[in-house]
Amino acid sequence: MKSFRLLLLNILMIFIYLNVDAQSFSPKQNVNTCPISNGYYEYLPQGYYNNANEKFPLLIYIHGLGELGNGSSDLNKVLVSGTPNQINNGQFPASFNVNGQTFKFIVIAPQFTNNPWIGHVNTFIDYIVSHYKVDVNRIYLSGFSMGGGTCWAYAGENLSYGSRIAAIAPTAGAWQPSLTICQNMAALNMPILAFHNSGDNIVPAYWTDFFVDNTNNSSTPPTPMAKKIIYNSNAHYVSQAFELNLNANGQYDFPGKNIYEWMLNFKRNTNVVPLQLLDFNASKQQNKTLLQWQTANELNNQGFEIQRSANASNWTVIGFVNSSGTTAGNYSFTDNTPLPKINYYRLRQVDINGSFTNSEIKFLDFSRGSRLLLYPNPVVNELKIASETALKNVPFKIYTATGQQVLQTKLNAGGLATVPVSHLPKGSYVAEIIIHNIPEKIKFIKE
Repeated sequence: MKSFRLLLLNILMIFIYLNVDAQSFSPKQNVNTCPISNGYYEYLPQGYYNNANEKFPLLIYIHGLGELGNGSSDLNKVLVSGTPNQINNGQFPASFNVNGQTFKFIVIAPQFTNNPWIGHVNTFIDYIVSHYKVDVNRIYLSGFSMGGGTCWAYAGENLSYGSRIAAIAPTAGAWQPSLTICQNMAALNMPILAFHNSGDNIVPAYWTDFFVDNTNNSSTPPTPMAKKIIYNSNAHYVSQAFELNLNANGQYDFPGKNIYEWMLNFKRNTNVVPLQLLDFNASKQQNKTLLQWQTANELNNQGFEIQRSANASNWTVIGFVNSSGTTAGNYSFTDNTPLPKINYYRLRQVDINGSFTNSEIKFLDFSRGSRLLLYPNPVVNELKIASETALKNVPFKIYTATGQQVLQTKLNAGGLATVPVSHLPKGSYVAEIIIHNIPEKIKFIKE
């Protein structure tokens, strides 16, 4: 019997470790990403953590009016339609092959407390881009009813916002028709694939007709031309839009078998890093912080926002440094009044067209002598290790409360490393980090 239990235990451990890198679809409750969103569902593809430099297409799916909620106890409402429903039912493909390339989506489904304004959506996108490995040239929007209307608004009300989006796929979009939105989407050459039911008595199909037809009829028509699929149905929800074989026979005359393959035919050509950030350091100067950074290959650079945070989540702008106006520069900024305890810093490089790129995060602690900070604690999925110095081949181990080693790796990061721990059972653990042969142990709880 003992041998049998050991065999079962070994099989279980193999199963756990084989699934550490599998797809995950998990609720992120009580996470404030913008003024009207306190939670979202996160889908990460298989292999997300394999390569620190790999970027993934991002699909943001926005729910309907009936799914508004508090981001915690209401969060499962966002699973009732579209891509989140498909993922929750195990029907979402792990990857897509388009034009000879294999793509895997990050899918994020936010829950809003109120009908979102496009500024709220932009703040939400900022949060996701700064927290995930997103290919900023491949950000896609889809949604149903209220969420479909938000697609129209975000893509067309503001040219700067719309330029961040590679394609939109609104379904039964609830937004009052606007010629300005149509003209802006045409100017952006926004790829559009819209869906509606002809007999929809909640949101009239005429609204989708208006947006698609008037975008195509702009003085300079878009490339590609906007497309719409109108089904002969009286339902409000357009269930067919997300079928994986929607266009298997090319009957709807768009590239790809489904909306996901269609999306991946399009991308923006954003100059993701219009300069090369050669170095970025934060150091203590008595009771002040000195930030120093060096650049090369500057192109169309307006300058740098200096951002500070107490929790690496909510950021405050504390200054701005203009570009030197040359192709390379050495910059510095002094924070004369750092926070009394933990200080996170990052640079937001702003291009002259308003686009931006966030730097890596640097960390200083003015409260104690420890060189390291481990968070969040308790942790669910990812453990972050912040250091005041760069982490290069730093040994990192995790032990159970009884002293059994359950994880061993080496940290390599500019000052903020991430270690996946979602596979660990709930309980108390000890993390050990060894820097310059000096071990430091920090207790944490896995939930």
